Amino acid sequence: MKAAFILNPAAGRGKALQMEATLQNEAQRLFPGAPIVRSARPGHARNLAAQLGGTHDTVIAVGGDGTIHEVVNGLMENKAALGIVPVGTGNDLVKALNIPRDTQAALQLIRNTPPRPIDVGRVNDGYFINGLGIGFDAWVVKRSLSVKKLRGNLVYLYAVLATLGSYSHCTLEIDMDGNQSGQDLFLMTIGNGPSLGGGFKLTPGARLDDGWFDICTIRKMHIPRVLRNLLRVYRGTHIHDPRVEISRCREITVRSTIPFAAHADGEALGYDLTELKMSVLPGALHVYCNY
Repeated sequence: MKAAFILNPAAGRGKALQMEATLQNEAQRLFPGAPIVRSARPGHARNLAAQLGGTHDTVIAVGGDGTIHEVVNGLMENKAALGIVPVGTGNDLVKALNIPRDTQAALQLIRNTPPRPIDVGRVNDGYFINGLGIGFDAWVVKRSLSVKKLRGNLVYLYAVLATLGSYSHCTLEIDMDGNQSGQDLFLMTIGNGPSLGGGFKLTPGARLDDGWFDICTIRKMHIPRVLRNLLRVYRGTHIHDPRVEISRCREITVRSTIPFAAHADGEALGYDLTELKMSVLPGALHVYCNY
């Protein structure tokens, strides 16, 4: 195996930088000669992955969901496999793939387990591996970036509660595999994996290797009803609410004359969007995991 590492020093609120020396020791023991390259700015990990994936058969992302998102986008330009050393806040993809949180165990997994094919979502001219959110959760992502004193899932829980007072709904025209509808929605999730936002199981039945998107649409609802469903989303039992609909598709287009917000894998796509085209790419990326 010819491996290379991409480390986001800001991941995990700086935890990745603190563990760099430990990572270097373990990496050189298990992957002699493997370079460890730091990403320096938003979007840099994507460029590094595109470059390193052309000269290495494995590129290992050291960071959280955002770092993994960038590396995945870079690796779609070549045939390198993805390894992950988790250092992040939400780690939704890591949980879905059953990757150890311990650095040494994650590296041993990459060293000793062959990678397996995982589906990837395409959105316009980019990609996502775990999920895409439209509406409320996109604004939650924006709010979470300003939270400095909390850690882990508390970041997202605080951002949810802080966003509720200022958000209403989004009006969308939706085409799922040729089936068209227009809806006023609280949010819409295109799930490749089962959870987003630090454990919100919006698409609890989604699988990363089945060639389908799971779609969760939640119709416009008032704050008291949102609060009643909040804990249910952590358990994935919100799907029993009559305002929640779960469906499946391979291609989906979303349009609106009223600009909407969206994120992919927790990374903002924009806050004044008018159209997104998404499709699932079955088995498009090989990933080291226990899935």
